Amino acid sequence: MSGQTLQAVHDAIAAHIADEADGETVYLTDWQIIAAAAIPAEHDRTMYFNVGTNSPYHSRLGLLHRGLEMLVNGDND
Repeated sequence: MSGQTLQAVHDAIAAHIADEADGETVYLTDWQIIAAAAIPAEHDRTMYFNVGTNSPYHSRLGLLHRGLEMLVNGDND
């Protein structure tokens, strides 16, 4: 991913978090995106992408673990 695209994704996530913060001051400290892409020419194959900040492994793993908890529990907090 180009630096310009990476910055645009970061800015979009930060703007979304600011919108959801209901007037509170919040700072985007880390983010991680996992994406899957279907390959039309190869129906039995999927490509996976992991994009995020250049944070330490343990930080990314913790963020992904919390995301999984939120999915399982139906949380949005």
